[in-house]
Amino acid sequence: MKKQKKQLIILLIVLILGIVGYVIAIYKVDNVEVLDEVGITSVIKTDTASVRNVSYIHDGVTISLSKDDAGNWTLDSDKSIKLDADKVEDIVSYASNLNARTEIEEPSDLSEYGLDSPSYIVSFTDAAGVQSTYFIGDRYEIEGTYFAKVEGSDKVYTITNYYPDSFITDIEQLKAQSE
Repeated sequence: MKKQKKQLIILLIVLILGIVGYVIAIYKVDNVEVLDEVGITSVIKTDTASVRNVSYIHDGVTISLSKDDAGNWTLDSDKSIKLDADKVEDIVSYASNLNARTEIEEPSDLSEYGLDSPSYIVSFTDAAGVQSTYFIGDRYEIEGTYFAKVEGSDKVYTITNYYPDSFITDIEQLKAQSE
């Protein structure tokens, strides 16, 4: 009887891990197969390993992160702070890969989308020194998405709320948990 309980517990654990892995694979930002199936357009696609600097501004708070030669991310304003690697990797992934749900046909006045005074300004620089910047404007309540625009382009897109939600502006939340 004890052997059957152990086997059942092991099977349940394996099932739970399988479900969690499946959910993570579906919702991962740079899972191209899933993006293609749901009709999402890749506006900016960058290999996150090549990103050397990420910065974003929200509500007057600027967070700037840089990767050193050893591959460790640091907060530019205080390099002594140990950062939560998972949170930083999420930020880098969202900052350097912009995926759009829809493109707004012939956008007129940027103020209609909150892009004349954006809520977020996101920039990153890759290993070649190429900087990319995009802006996140108002929330589009009907779809639960946000409006976004890439610097140097006239196109306006809708993006998921995962983008603004990933840009943590509270430095305390970026700190690694002490062990």
